[in-house]
Amino acid sequence: MKGGCDQEGGRDPIERALAQLIGELEVQSCHGSRKATVRHLCFDSRKARLDSLFVALPGKYCDGHAFLDDAFARGAAVAVGQNEHTPPAGKTYVRVPHSRRALSRLAAAFYGHPTRTLWTVGITGTKGKTSVAHYCQAVLDHARCLSTVTNAAAGLENTTPESLDIQRLAHEALLAGRRRLVLEVSAHGLVHQRVNDVAFDAAVFTNLSQDHFDDFDGFDAYFQAKAQLFNTMQTPTAIINADDAFGKKLIQQTPQRLLSYGLKPQAQVYATALRLRQNGSRFKVHTPTGVFVLNARQPGRFVVYNLLAAVAVGVCAGVPLERIKTGLESVKRVPGRFEQLDTPQGVRVVVDFAHSPDSLAKMLGFLKEHYAKVVAVFGCGGESDPYKRPIMGRISGQLADYTVITHDNPKREDPQQILSQIESGVRQQTARYDVIADRATAIRHALSRARPGDCVLVAGKGHETEQIFGQQHLPFNDRQFLMDACGALPVADDQET
Repeated sequence: MKGGCDQEGGRDPIERALAQLIGELEVQSCHGSRKATVRHLCFDSRKARLDSLFVALPGKYCDGHAFLDDAFARGAAVAVGQNEHTPPAGKTYVRVPHSRRALSRLAAAFYGHPTRTLWTVGITGTKGKTSVAHYCQAVLDHARCLSTVTNAAAGLENTTPESLDIQRLAHEALLAGRRRLVLEVSAHGLVHQRVNDVAFDAAVFTNLSQDHFDDFDGFDAYFQAKAQLFNTMQTPTAIINADDAFGKKLIQQTPQRLLSYGLKPQAQVYATALRLRQNGSRFKVHTPTGVFVLNARQPGRFVVYNLLAAVAVGVCAGVPLERIKTGLESVKRVPGRFEQLDTPQGVRVVVDFAHSPDSLAKMLGFLKEHYAKVVAVFGCGGESDPYKRPIMGRISGQLADYTVITHDNPKREDPQQILSQIESGVRQQTARYDVIADRATAIRHALSRARPGDCVLVAGKGHETEQIFGQQHLPFNDRQFLMDACGALPVADDQET
């Protein structure tokens, strides 16, 4: 490796011989010279420049092959794609069977396979990935975390970034002196081969429940997509929730070294003496290397599972138990995950990313145990699993004392249709509810339905800082709105032990 800057340029840039990079691929044909030097990779033609290698990716809404000529015109010396194409004079086009597979291999080779050096853990499952990732970062020394939250802050849209971004960020982590990498791995990330060339040392399976059924034909297809992280990729250590039905199924079929976790002694990492309070959790943690008492600042049984997963990762990585305990107890908040605030009127507000039926049910169920009245305000995102919308409406109608249906991120769908689909589920319960499209107005209305000592759950968007309507990205963050417009303040740390 000659250098240490990212793909966007800077001092001491990376240089790779095209012939070396092509050697990583299954080449079907090559038009043009193989003697170019590549100093930059991209899959967005607008980022192409002199000495770029552009990879044309097929997409859900547009096909990168339509932008091959644009990439060449902007200076790209080489392009890779899975369709036939004739490049301009002096340029090179390489045809491969699968563009996404090619991008993954090229990115890993270009950045010198950084995850072969970094101790890397991938976290998959329907719920809990982000929380587990942030807990793991607190447990593992010198760790870089790539999570839904950190990706959004860096301008990356997906839970699991494209392979090029993963390898670049891993490379940067190494240059910054990091020794470990924590990565959320979504079903889409696995299916679209974004993590094909990540050298995982351990993989975590949290749980599986309904989500993304617009892209996966039921639970079996969704589970098989998640299971690739353990089976196809043969990650050395499998850290699996033994209390989850699909976790049990995965345990039976995975050939890797197993480190299970759960609330039963049959698991290798398990919890006893649970004390679940409004503002925190206390329990005894049993591991193969010892026992300790954990006082966490986050409440809820589902939080206990996330913490146990992070404990298991620490044990797998050889972290001393005292360091695991100290790290987890230091986590004050995970952005957009069970963030608690109090209004001047004495109403407790919980902001959470809960955007699937099971996560909404668990959240409402926990709150109903601790508050006499719970008001729920939520919507459902567009272009994602329309089948769950009436189910979530029905759940809120069953568990919440009052429901306010509002916009989430409609994206390119009809916003009113999404509201109507959620409403159809609420109506099945003859529940009390309102439909208020504007999210700010809906949150204010939800607060007006609560009294001192009640709780309002603002669900679905969590850490997100904008709402998406078609091509419009409008600034909006639930927590910030509650603080700025409603006078709410974060709940002070619970020091009870």
